[in-house]
Amino acid sequence: MRFETIRMKEDEFFNDFQVKLMDIVNQSHQLGDPYSDKRIKQKIIRSLLERFESKVTALEENSDYTKMKPSEVIGRLLVYESMKAPKTTPPKKQKSIALKTIKVEKKEKDPDEEIALIAKKFKQFMRFENKGLGSKGKFVKKKTLFKKVEQTLEKDHKKGI
Repeated sequence: MRFETIRMKEDEFFNDFQVKLMDIVNQSHQLGDPYSDKRIKQKIIRSLLERFESKVTALEENSDYTKMKPSEVIGRLLVYESMKAPKTTPPKKQKSIALKTIKVEKKEKDPDEEIALIAKKFKQFMRFENKGLGSKGKFVKKKTLFKKVEQTLEKDHKKGI
């Protein structure tokens, strides 16, 4: 049964395939059920991949093909593969790995610029909160600020507003 189902894989060399096939043939022979040379040759030819198509055609058109033994067919296919190896090496299955890169730029800033930026942001924050800044946008002590607010309220109260 294994003899019927064995096929050459895309990423397999012919030598690896023929070793597996011949193991099956030898096991069958030891069990008393040998395969004929003709059947073994047919199995080899049918199990080959497209990259052997031209060699298979040449073998079959050869007048000596019917007289050849399976070992001769295997030998010719091994020679063919070794001659064509650089051009027809089977593709190897590889797992691809995608990597992400993060570009981090480290800019050195002047400490004075950082302090100025922090002070500016703090002033903006305080301005929006209306706390701690006088009318000119400068910092004022809280006591002075409260006195000014009280004076403004008293003036408004006296005016009747």
